[in-house]
Amino acid sequence: MPVFAVLASLIMQDAPVPEITRSTRPMIECSEHLNDDRALRRCLEGLLSSAEDQLDGALEAASNEAAEIDLDMPGLADASAHLDIAHSAWTAYRNAECQRRASLLMIGDEGEAVALDCRIVLTRARTTELREQ
Repeated sequence: MPVFAVLASLIMQDAPVPEITRSTRPMIECSEHLNDDRALRRCLEGLLSSAEDQLDGALEAASNEAAEIDLDMPGLADASAHLDIAHSAWTAYRNAECQRRASLLMIGDEGEAVALDCRIVLTRARTTELREQ
């Protein structure tokens, strides 16, 4: 048995350690406040505000890029208008989807926390999407 343990430890030394890149759920980020509904809500609202600020920056960059495309191809691309329509539709989707998820619980404050968690997750995903496109 000791030989097996030594061999296993030698083999494992060269094995690459997988990097975990998944982002943490907002409810986990605010988990220190799970027993205090007000503190949890404040924490989630702060994360949502931060996520929305980052989305605003990504949307501004996408808007600038769309404006440049419209200047390069006047009357053809209409990229700015399409971005505005897409963002309005996305915002409506996010709000409705998160409200749907919260309504599945039908539990006052917990439903609100679920809705906030959802809005943060979807807002972060939209920010990433805008930055990568």
